[in-house]
Amino acid sequence: MNLNLYIAKKIKTSSNNTIACASVAISILVMFMAMVISDGFKREIKETSVGFSGEVFLLSPGQDITNQLYPISGRPSYIDKIHSLKGIESVNDVAYTSGMLKSDESVQGIMFKGVDSTYSLDFFEKYLVEGTLPDFSGKSASNQILISERLASLMNYKCGDKITAYFVGESVRVRRFTISGLYNVRLDEMDKTLAIVDIRQTRRLNGWESDQVSNIEIKLAAGANADKICREIEEIILDRPWDDDSVIASQIRYIYPHIFDWLDLLNMNVLIILILMIVVAGFNMISGLLIILFEKISMIGLLKALGMKTRDICRVFIYRGSFIVIKGMVIGNVIAIILSILQGVFHIIPLDPANYFVDHVPVYVNVPKIVILNVASFALMILIMIIPSFFIARVQPEKTIKVS
Repeated sequence: MNLNLYIAKKIKTSSNNTIACASVAISILVMFMAMVISDGFKREIKETSVGFSGEVFLLSPGQDITNQLYPISGRPSYIDKIHSLKGIESVNDVAYTSGMLKSDESVQGIMFKGVDSTYSLDFFEKYLVEGTLPDFSGKSASNQILISERLASLMNYKCGDKITAYFVGESVRVRRFTISGLYNVRLDEMDKTLAIVDIRQTRRLNGWESDQVSNIEIKLAAGANADKICREIEEIILDRPWDDDSVIASQIRYIYPHIFDWLDLLNMNVLIILILMIVVAGFNMISGLLIILFEKISMIGLLKALGMKTRDICRVFIYRGSFIVIKGMVIGNVIAIILSILQGVFHIIPLDPANYFVDHVPVYVNVPKIVILNVASFALMILIMIIPSFFIARVQPEKTIKVS
């Protein structure tokens, strides 16, 4: 049996070390929750942004994804090569046009996003609160429209209403649509300014040919590396024939930079929290271990007198400290897991979606990251505990045994 471990188990400590254990538990709890909330925000907001408009785009240089002036061909010669890239889930034509909706009480400018029957509306189905998804599979252009619940509330619309849209160009054109369903994604600015319609409607309104689009929207499979795929697409584009339209590949983070800059700032806040909590827990562990050493100073002298080496005595007290750390980490992790489950299921803590892009504090437990957090925290605190153990080398047996 390991003698150092055996002695460490037999050491009885004072109630002061309960404070050290509680400090470790609180630190792990705070770090755990900071990490799962940060990951929750990143996952929720990225999924929502990607659901609205894909993750990678092919678009005309110098234009944004809602471009209505400089269309590109939706059937470039290299499109099959893009389809064949690993990690790509779907490639779809999208055509935008801007217009206004008018009711008896108000007028609202919105962006009409035109898609065809092959476009997956699963994202909107997830957030559908009333009605059904529009059907664009008919031989002629559909007049169905999908709008947000927020927009419907602003305009006093109901599901099934026939609404009038105005499009201002060289002349004012009027279209009648029927609301097939209402969705609520809770991204305030996108919710109230985006409607889904048949791509044949938007092409006709823009005066485009049947293969012209605002952008080609590319959705990626779960876990796919957007940067890597974007570089591969750029290489394909560089090899395109001279008669293909000039296009560039872009990513969602460059389309909505304010959202992703906010997430990057959130990452910095989490890093600061992790550092502070490790420092606090480490300081308390040093204090706790020093208390144990002072309480057991006569035992240290006796062990030295019996011939035990200083490094072995150090191991005894590091083992003792590690028991406190492990107990605190277990308590902290258990409480954090319970809180994460409660928040994930019941959304106990609400948020204002106008400021935070979601209506509740999102949580996402990334198991590998949590494991790394715990292992790294344990290793750092063990390293920190080596500092007070140097006190043992200064203990003189002849003096400490007399004291006892």
